[in-house]
Amino acid sequence: MSKPVRMLVACVGVTLMALCLFACTSAKPVSYFQTITRDTLLQNTVTQNFDLKIKPGDQLVIAIASTSPELSALYNTAPGGEGGTGGYLVDKEGTISLYKLGEVKVAGMTRTEVKTKLLQELSPYLKDPVVTVRFANHRVTVLGEVGNPGVINLTAEGITLLEAIGQSGDLTENGKRDRILVIRQAEGGKEFRHLNLLDHSVFTSPYFYLRNEDVVYVEPEAKKEPQKTQQTISYIISGISILSLIISRIR
Repeated sequence: MSKPVRMLVACVGVTLMALCLFACTSAKPVSYFQTITRDTLLQNTVTQNFDLKIKPGDQLVIAIASTSPELSALYNTAPGGEGGTGGYLVDKEGTISLYKLGEVKVAGMTRTEVKTKLLQELSPYLKDPVVTVRFANHRVTVLGEVGNPGVINLTAEGITLLEAIGQSGDLTENGKRDRILVIRQAEGGKEFRHLNLLDHSVFTSPYFYLRNEDVVYVEPEAKKEPQKTQQTISYIISGISILSLIISRIR
């Protein structure tokens, strides 16, 4: 291989490396809570109200125990096999059906209130009854620019926005951290609220703690592919110009 050709090959290689270096953009750094610049203690943060009100459509897991396991078992199976781990579905009238007790109104009550009510009504039938009540079908949905969008089943009564995002694989590089939309079912319609994860004030928002049926949507940043393409073309044209100049010198 002649010296001019070797020089040409070397120049082409250097030019291609330069094109790759300048055309490729570095990953955007992921940053949250940028307004917290030092160690501090945040005041007036919100806390979750775990005494959620039961409403039609909720599914309740109700476990009943007593000193008589045989009798208790009768109360742990709802008509139609809905009891036990499957749960009792609260109908549109806000009631559930229990053995011996019949239709029991539970809508508008908390789990604690339902527990107290059942203990009172079961006392004539069971000795020393023990009742636990929990929700079975509470969930939130996370959509948009996250690693794994989908539905999160709630094992507890509540989940924070950060926990939901974490369980969904965190925000992607293209996710807007200052415009996280929370959609919440409200009386008479739906509420739409944007939260800013760049600002620590998110911890004081009543939407920081998510509720059953909340939807979290992470908006995408504006696409920048056209700008990147123009830059790449510009680099290629510059590289070709350099190669042309080198070739003319070699000749």
